[in-house]
Order: sequence, then structure tokens, then C-alpha cells
Amino acid sequence: MKKYLFIFIIILIFLNSVGSAEEMKPKGSIDINLVGDILLDGTIKKYIEKEGTEYPWKEAKTYLKKEDLNVGNLECSVTNKGTKWKDKQFNFRMNPEDLQGIKDANIELVTLANNHVMDYGYDGLLDTFKYLDSYGIKYTGAGRTKKEAMNGVVIEKNGVKVGIVAFSRVIPDVKWYATDKRAGIISAYEPYVNEMYKKIKDMKEKADIVILSIHWGIERNDIPRKNEISIARKAIDSGADIIMGHHPHVLQGIEIYKGKPIFYSLGNFVFNSRDKLSTKTMIGQVKIVDKKVSEVEVIPMKIIKSRPISVTEKEGLGTTNYLNNISKNFNTKILKDGTVKYLKKVGISYKFQFISL
Repeated sequence: MKKYLFIFIIILIFLNSVGSAEEMKPKGSIDINLVGDILLDGTIKKYIEKEGTEYPWKEAKTYLKKEDLNVGNLECSVTNKGTKWKDKQFNFRMNPEDLQGIKDANIELVTLANNHVMDYGYDGLLDTFKYLDSYGIKYTGAGRTKKEAMNGVVIEKNGVKVGIVAFSRVIPDVKWYATDKRAGIISAYEPYVNEMYKKIKDMKEKADIVILSIHWGIERNDIPRKNEISIARKAIDSGADIIMGHHPHVLQGIEIYKGKPIFYSLGNFVFNSRDKLSTKTMIGQVKIVDKKVSEVEVIPMKIIKSRPISVTEKEGLGTTNYLNNISKNFNTKILKDGTVKYLKKVGISYKFQFISL
């Protein structure tokens, strides 16, 4: 009897190992998940105090798998110190211990080149670096010097080296610019945009896939401006494989340029959104196969009580129709069955993923 029990256990172990092997991605293949603005101040801070650090991420982390690379834009200081930067309408900071929620949601890297990371001055910015380091969350787009801010980060997953660089075209004060002797963020305004292109080229020599995170645009505009379109395309010409835009607080159109996705704005993600337009959100998922962009999927979500939650199929179709309308000038077509096709010049199709409650 013991002999048969032993054989049965061995068979179970073998079947489980085969199932696990089938679920594993081939070497050189990963999923990259991109989300927009993350703000853990204001109303959401009160929810966290009541419900715990996992509150904002309860549903989102279902899609942010540990084996994937998950990237978001952190739009606040991480500090309990500092002084509000003068002459700003809004100043945001989050409790350092609330980084545990970001860590548990498998967000491995946050971008800091935006118009709120220095809301509590240099002390707040330096605290942000300290606390992100202490939680093991990588960051880019800001640094103790310009060189550090410009460095970017390379993360290797399943044999794929992904380089991430971050720049901002929304900077409240020139004193926010990082220099050789001063902490700050890095600019993508016209006097500096060529530095960004050069950095992308340099990063492409180190990484298989390069992500450019860029903070830009006009708040609540769902159509990017001509100069943003031009900059995004030139960034891809320089070696970028994925563009993740943010700042408008609403979704903008998706373009595929030379086979590379441009998310002009990923909208809000964890945010105190109230009106209908700014509560539409999504996870932009880029599938990498053989170290190249293979597919793009968008996971529609909606923001309720400051956190992203799943949508019904009907709501997902509403997001599809909305994105169709704002993406039509890019020859992007999302079909009713969920398939997204980029017409004429693109030979690969992209798929929408719907999540039902």
C-alpha cells in the first residue's frame, strides 16, 4: 500500500511540474504593465488609514503579476517632512508606510519626473528617494544630481533587459531642475529634448526594450497636441520601444508607430477622481516575445472611491468606443469583438481584454 501511495505522490508532483512549465513564458518573453498617475494623498489617504495599505490595490494587483514588469507614475512626495512649495495650487505627499501597498501590488518601478514629486521641497524629494530605497522600489526621472536623474534603470526579467527613462514637460519652477549640485527632476522641454533623445539612444545599447515615461499635455484634454505626437515619434526613431504618457488625468489615444505603442496618456490610476471622464482608466499591457514588441492589450478599469476596480463587459465596450473615437486619427481601430487593429502599415494585431465582474 505504501508503495502505491509513493507512486501516486510522484505522479502528482510530475503533473504539477508539467503544469507549471506550461504556464511559464519562454525565455525572452515578458509582459510589461503600464499605469498612469498614482496619488496617495487626500481622500485616498483616509481610505488607507481606515482599510489598510492594500486598499488601493485590491483589484488592480490581480493583473499586476510578480513575474511581469509593472511601472507607474508616482505623483507625490513620500515624506512626513518638508515645506509646501510656494505658489502651487496643489501640494501632495503620501505617508512613507503606504509604500507597502505599492510593493505588495508588484509595482517594481515608479517614475518621478512630474510636477508633484517636489511639492514638499528638496527635503521631501530626498525623503522620497530614501523611502523608495528602503522598500526596494526602483525609480527614475529624479535624482540627487542631474547625472543620477538621467541614469535611468535597467531591469532584467526572464532574459529581457528593459531600460526605463523618465522626463517631464510639466515643471512648476526652474528650481526643480536637477543640476550637478542640486537634486531635482529632468526636463523634456525644447532646450533639453535632444538630451532625452540621446539618453534613449544610449539606453538602447544597454537594453532590449526601452520605455520612455513622459509627463506632458494639457489637463483633461483627450487629444495630444501636435508637438507631443512629433516628440513621441522622434523618441521611437531614437530607439524607444514603448511610450507611456501621463499628466492630462484622462485617457488619450493609442498610436502604433513603426510597430511600437504610444500611450499618449494612461490617465489616472490610483487617484481622487470624481467626474466620469477622469474615472475611466486602464492598464496598458505590452507583450514582449523574443525580446521584441509582439502584442498590446488594454485592460479597462474604472476608478471608484479613488481606486481602480474591474469593469463589466458593457463598461469595457464603452471604453472601447471611447478609445476608438480618440484614436481614429492614428488609424487605430478597436473592433466590437475586442480586437484592436492598426490599419494599413502595421502587420500585427492588438487585443483588448475585458474583465467581467
